Amino acid sequence: MIKLLIVDDEPNIRKGIRTSIEWEQYGIEVAGEAADGAEALEKALQLKPHIVVTDIRMPLMDGLELARRLKNELPAARIVILSGYEDFSFAKEALSIGVQDYLLKPVGAEELIELLLKISEDIKRAEADKRNQQSLNMVLNENYQAIKSDFINRILQGGFSNPASIMDKAALLKIPLDGPQHILLAVDIDDFALMTEDLPESKRELIRFSVMNIAEEVLLSHASGLVCYSEFDHLIGLMNGNRLNEDFIARICEDIQQAVRTYLKLSVSIGISGICSRISDLNIAYAEAFSALKAKIHKGKASLIRYHDLAVSPAPHHVLYPSEEEKVIIGCLKTINTAELQNAIDQIFNRFAAGQTDAARIRSICGRLLLMSVSGIEEMSVDVSSIIGTDFNPYREMERFDTLEDLRNWMNHLLGRLSGLVQENKNEKFKGVIKTALRYMEENYDRAVSLADVAAVVYVTPNYLSRIFKEEMGLNFVEWLNRYRIEKAKALLAEPGAKTYSVAEKVGYSDYKYFSQMFKRFVSCSPKEYKELKARAGS
Repeated sequence: MIKLLIVDDEPNIRKGIRTSIEWEQYGIEVAGEAADGAEALEKALQLKPHIVVTDIRMPLMDGLELARRLKNELPAARIVILSGYEDFSFAKEALSIGVQDYLLKPVGAEELIELLLKISEDIKRAEADKRNQQSLNMVLNENYQAIKSDFINRILQGGFSNPASIMDKAALLKIPLDGPQHILLAVDIDDFALMTEDLPESKRELIRFSVMNIAEEVLLSHASGLVCYSEFDHLIGLMNGNRLNEDFIARICEDIQQAVRTYLKLSVSIGISGICSRISDLNIAYAEAFSALKAKIHKGKASLIRYHDLAVSPAPHHVLYPSEEEKVIIGCLKTINTAELQNAIDQIFNRFAAGQTDAARIRSICGRLLLMSVSGIEEMSVDVSSIIGTDFNPYREMERFDTLEDLRNWMNHLLGRLSGLVQENKNEKFKGVIKTALRYMEENYDRAVSLADVAAVVYVTPNYLSRIFKEEMGLNFVEWLNRYRIEKAKALLAEPGAKTYSVAEKVGYSDYKYFSQMFKRFVSCSPKEYKELKARAGS
């Protein structure tokens, strides 16, 4: 329970804090009270409270001095300052010397308990981390776990040819291999690579150690055995006994899963070997357990997978490389056909699921599909580094995903982002084409300009230019050109002495009648009327 010390020179305030909250229901015990800083320091050294709530202004020793002394004497204690509004500058100074937080008087019960519960959780987490770190340090310092794991891994790799030497070494290390039956477990922390990719190795090691410790504790509560590290991210469980059976083994594995879930909020999947009766066959049993664990890609997370069940299942169907779907996927990326892209990926993954395709084969196919897709996009002069980086290795990336569904979602997401990049690239090129086309039209509006002329200048087909021009400008090529010419004509007609037929020719109209029609359409009056209107306005 979290211990609390209340410090205030006003008895009513101390009483209010003590009695207004049912502290025990929040896991907090009011361990003591003090009326001034000197008394508080003495009691703190005796009681060693986790949290000290103290006023600033007190006789003999004020709250700031108490905080300084406590930080030297009890550095783990968390200190909360209570201050009046006029003491705010002192509160800021208190925070600078390591006080956890401050509250302005008068303090409500809800506000106080909310803060102290937050501090309590921080204390519990810090203590839990400290205990775990101490346990880890103890194990690492003694090197026992490393030696034990190396020994077991040597056995599983067939590193001992003489069973007697195995038993002698096991006895020296106090590792139970008494048998006569043995079962091997391959224990995998689900989503471990994804969950820890941004963590330092020390944190990854702490998680593995915590799972190993819990799994071994559960296993040993039911049978003889051990849990140790493998050469990979998963753990190895060894179970010995003389009455091992499938139901008994499954119950132990389920208990391991439940304990890990309860204490660490993690899930684990477990591959289970067949029963072997010879120490020299442990390497075979491990191969079975590891083979079972690899089936997690289809079975899903938090699975218990028996090698025996895989052995009696139909053999996985060999899936050929989907060359046709590769062409479809690359085509969809280039044409930004997201619906068909999704359909092609789903077809591939549905075949994986239907054929229970081996994980290595799945990753091989997906890796090649991604590399070919990236290559196809790069042929369009699209820089994909903003999406996949400069050292993209799909095979390495795919090792982070445990299940077929996770891999499918990642593929969909990645290819979707690449499709979006193609769209962005096309938009930029699209805008560049339109910008060049507009500049050419603005420079040549006074002569006959056709869609084909402009398309040739920007190196696209007339049909393509017509389509993207309408999408970007909101009106078609002819409409935009006529509007631009009429605006130029309006400026020329406003000049004194301007001749209408001459203005028409200057803005690119060889047909005076057609010019008049266009002018009236856009200006709602004839060129003559417009000219007269401008003349009257200028007079």
